[in-house]
Amino acid sequence: MGTPTGALWREHLRELVVMGEPTRVLDIGSGPVVACCSGVASVLWDWAPVVELLRGEHRVIVLDRPGYAPGQQVSETLPTLDTEAARLLAVLTALGATGPVTAVGHSFGAAVVEAAARLHPGRLGSLVFLDGSVPEAEGADWAHDGARAAGRFRHGTHPAVRSTSVRVLWQLVGPAVSVALVPGRRGVARAMGGLRAEGSSSNILLASLRDLAGYVACMNRLHELRGRMPLESGVPLTVVAANGRVPRPGLSRWARHVLAQAARLAQETSVRRVVVSRSGHFVMLDQPRRTVELIAEAAR
Repeated sequence: MGTPTGALWREHLRELVVMGEPTRVLDIGSGPVVACCSGVASVLWDWAPVVELLRGEHRVIVLDRPGYAPGQQVSETLPTLDTEAARLLAVLTALGATGPVTAVGHSFGAAVVEAAARLHPGRLGSLVFLDGSVPEAEGADWAHDGARAAGRFRHGTHPAVRSTSVRVLWQLVGPAVSVALVPGRRGVARAMGGLRAEGSSSNILLASLRDLAGYVACMNRLHELRGRMPLESGVPLTVVAANGRVPRPGLSRWARHVLAQAARLAQETSVRRVVVSRSGHFVMLDQPRRTVELIAEAAR
């Protein structure tokens, strides 16, 4: 794998105002467009190894949701799946990427990509879900009170995390926690430089907690869209299930959930199902070469 340099990447970073909010975007390389959408508590740097391998033959666009980039304000409004799907497509439009796009979503980002495909048919040419969210396994709950969750975030979580004591504590432990939860980030941090300072910003913590507070409502919305707005049958989908960093004889419970979801989606469009071994949830960091192979095949 080539080693990305912070200087090179930062030349291709932009901040766009999209749907009234600042959105940090990486736009690098040339060729067929691949758009990458991150999950909760994930930023565009998590795609560094994959982008470095793709950018020679593809134009790669990676966006952060508002609030994750240093210095950005974190809204008190919880995310909605419709808004995040519209934001993904608005970024592509702003960058002139209006032709067939291969959209890659990791975790919650897969839900965003799927919602974009369902709500805005004709915009995406192929889809790749990297260990995507599974509503049935992750809190799809029709009794969930979204308004109450939003109120708790605004009146409890938001003020607490913005306090001086929490900001100071996060500056001390934030980067270490980030690497401990996602070991693959260690190599990216060494190669890119400056990421420790970014990881110590408390707005990343606050944006992650905001997304978590809205997560169940977003999963409910995805479940609803699947029942009302089918995928286009001509838009192929690759579903990738991570089977854990430690080798195992069979499939993990989580991988079985992902593959069961893929089987249901196969009733709407053509689906390729792939299990990736020796990989945790962050497939693009644990197995970047295999991830790139799958994305490049989907982009053909």
